[in-house]
Amino acid sequence: MKRGIVASIAYMTTGIGIYHTFFGTSAIFGMLFLIIGLVGILYDIFYEKLDTV
Repeated sequence: MKRGIVASIAYMTTGIGIYHTFFGTSAIFGMLFLIIGLVGILYDIFYEKLDTV
């Protein structure tokens, strides 16, 4: 359940970041959201390999 929630938030945050970076007016705000979202996606991808839980 936790992994699904983190993944959905990460993917939504990445989408918001992409929109604001490429189509919005605030590139810094978009880049911040994009980086946070990409870190979340990487966490989701390597979740099993890290074996942190």
